[in-house]
Amino acid sequence: MSAYVIFLLNKHWYTARGKLSLPPNWIGHSLNSPVLNGNLGPKMEAFQLLSRGGANFDKNRFKNDVKLFSKPKAMTPKGKLWSQPLEGELPLELDFFKYAQGGSGKRKTFDTLESGDEPKGKKRKMEEEDVRVDDESDFGLEEAPAIAKQRVTTRGTNVPVHINTFLELKDRYQIPTHIISNLSQHGYTQPTGIQSYGIPILLESRDLAAISPTGTGKTLSYLVPVLASLGTPASSAKSDTGSGVRAIVIAPTRELAHQIYNECLKLAQGRKWRVVLFSKATASTLADKSVRDKVDIIISTPLRLVTSLQSGKLELGNVRHLILDEADRMLDVEFLPQMEEIFASCTHPQIQKAVFSATLPAGAEKIAMGILHDPIRVVVGLKDTPLPLISQSLTYVADDPSKLPSLLTYLAQPYNPPVLIFTSSQPRATSLAEELVLNGIPNVDCLHAGLSQKEREDAVSRMRRGESWVMVSTEVMARGMDFKGVREVINYDFPTSIQSYVHRIGRTGRAGREGKAVTFFTDEDGPFLKSIANVLLQSGSPVPEWILKLPKPSKMKRKTMGKVKRPESINPARRVGRSDAIKKRDMIAGSKRRKDKAETKTSGSKSQVSGVDA
Repeated sequence: MSAYVIFLLNKHWYTARGKLSLPPNWIGHSLNSPVLNGNLGPKMEAFQLLSRGGANFDKNRFKNDVKLFSKPKAMTPKGKLWSQPLEGELPLELDFFKYAQGGSGKRKTFDTLESGDEPKGKKRKMEEEDVRVDDESDFGLEEAPAIAKQRVTTRGTNVPVHINTFLELKDRYQIPTHIISNLSQHGYTQPTGIQSYGIPILLESRDLAAISPTGTGKTLSYLVPVLASLGTPASSAKSDTGSGVRAIVIAPTRELAHQIYNECLKLAQGRKWRVVLFSKATASTLADKSVRDKVDIIISTPLRLVTSLQSGKLELGNVRHLILDEADRMLDVEFLPQMEEIFASCTHPQIQKAVFSATLPAGAEKIAMGILHDPIRVVVGLKDTPLPLISQSLTYVADDPSKLPSLLTYLAQPYNPPVLIFTSSQPRATSLAEELVLNGIPNVDCLHAGLSQKEREDAVSRMRRGESWVMVSTEVMARGMDFKGVREVINYDFPTSIQSYVHRIGRTGRAGREGKAVTFFTDEDGPFLKSIANVLLQSGSPVPEWILKLPKPSKMKRKTMGKVKRPESINPARRVGRSDAIKKRDMIAGSKRRKDKAETKTSGSKSQVSGVDA
């Protein structure tokens, strides 16, 4: 074997024969340049210097490596099957990151198993469902990634037959052509699990309790049957549809209500439907009965609706369809009194009710079944369990001050924006966002209920446009909010319940995409790890053995889950001297007020004296 190598050492060029007297700028000149002549030795040019010689490859010595890059035979000498990649494809033996298999490196596929082998792990009965990618929520235009098969279970009397395509709706239920056209326009050809079962149930005027994981298209499941059942808009209806709004969709947050409103407008294209996002401005407009009678659908939060009911500006006697999105939250203690007032106001004899949620605890489910008439219960996958597409992990951070360094270390490594970070309170969300900005993390934003409506809308808009890479939030965004391409969720503060955990991490892994969820836990969160670990096990994520051996928390203990008293400031060091500065500011302000008061009193007494003299 012969070789001729040229290398750079201490700003000088060398060969195996010794040092070369080459100028620093010799590479940029042509071979016949005068800069090179006389510097490479007698009659030697740069091209000859770099191209002469070579290396001999001993194929016999490295025959095992040669086999990897040559076309394999159908059978190896030992008789085992040898995978044959297509022309130009990477051999499976070199596909360390599973690119050729089209999947994640963490999951084995059946194609890579030898004959007679079976995949390890728990087996689950699934029904195959095709899922599409959504753009800003359940409606999307991107190419549809395939997701894992889902199991759908139903319970009730005379359950309607599910559909396999949206075209079946036109044949079986004669739904309007423009709805099918809008579905096709937004890239929908195959319904998801909840859509294939939920839409026929609602179209046959049955009450429904639907429990389906986040990101599976629950919004479409009730908007399609509601619009189809209403038939024609109230403003152009030829038959008697009654006076007043005919359908109501209730959501726990304004952001989710606005999202549902946008999707309803997309589905209602082609007809003059009057869909109203209920707010303070629209509430005053609907005070006029002539305007209110032409409204078809109202989408609102509970408090805004109850306020209008109590003031007499709204009547719900003509409501035919009542939909509760995120029903476990709507039937919670906080919203239940408001919901009971809404239920009492909906007096139509043929009203249809439906509740949708990703989680439904036993208490909330009991209340839901009590308000529904002869309901059908549909569960997609396992109840209160996220999709297996979400890779979940638990990270120990000792105590609360250790969370910030751990988060900064995590964000210093490559990550997939946008990232959602959940905290337990509004002050902590604001403080964490400030800390991330001060530590140089780009495009950080904050969203919580303490912001004004304009600030919240701007934050959501920036998130949808992709301008926010890191969004720090509270439980506001854990309910139904859907953003394009969210790949990672970080639970900075431990969730307060299993349902909160499922909804938080459900912001990623939506509509067939893979996602990642990281949960920080401290020593104080240790007693509740077993509850979260059970969720990880059910969704197929690995759990350390020592966590599985922890005792299960009691019912009373679970009520204190995630409710540890935490400081409002993420970094207490930044508040050094803050209290003194505030105290000094208040003292100065108080001194000014006393001075102004004294001056006012003095001027008043002088005016009285001058009046007496006069």
